[in-house]
Amino acid sequence: MNIKKNITLLSIALACAGLTSCDKDTEGLTAITYYPVITLDGPVDYLTEAGKPFVDPGCTAVMDGQDISDQIKVVTSMNLENPAPGYYTVNYTVVNSDGISASATRNVIAADPDDKASGFYTVDTDSYRDYAGYVYYGGYPLQIVGDGAGNYEISDLLGGWYAYRAGYGSDYALQGDVTIDDDGTITLVDSYLIGWGDWANDLTDGHFDAENGTVTWNVSYTEYPFLFIVNATKLTNE
Repeated sequence: MNIKKNITLLSIALACAGLTSCDKDTEGLTAITYYPVITLDGPVDYLTEAGKPFVDPGCTAVMDGQDISDQIKVVTSMNLENPAPGYYTVNYTVVNSDGISASATRNVIAADPDDKASGFYTVDTDSYRDYAGYVYYGGYPLQIVGDGAGNYEISDLLGGWYAYRAGYGSDYALQGDVTIDDDGTITLVDSYLIGWGDWANDLTDGHFDAENGTVTWNVSYTEYPFLFIVNATKLTNE
């Protein structure tokens, strides 16, 4: 029995089978695939004026060294000519000839011109949780979005303690509905944390400083209770 010959024949058969499989896997694709890349111009988080046309900072798309920005498709629920107060995403997508896509997203808050509180914030590092001692934290994103009538939604009254610091994700942000008076007083209306199905006990010492673009509040949370002192500073479009 010629074992060497049989092994050689088997190797050839397997190689042929592998080539057939590769042919099927790559069917419909070009010999070389170039991947598109999208780069946003301007900030990812963008504050714009409600009631005025949205001036998109735009983005560029490049594939194999060629500018294909004219192929970018833009999708958003925002009325670009007359945006209402609120929070929106603007999604940019480009697809190559093999159906491989690249995408990027810009977050947009539209606010009335006299609404100084709405915008994107960063939680200051002097924020802390008070429970048997202080634990300081900060550096996390925060959004405050107004409806043009003094009512606001705050993305996380805990300043990112669970959502970012603990890494649990957005379901563990304590979303809050508040009012902000002309003198800057922040008053809690309602709150809810999806992940645990609970809410804040109370919010005290809430204040918005329009001159400095800062907010602060104290939130009591859970029956322990934990006390969160959150300070945050508004970002500008840069």
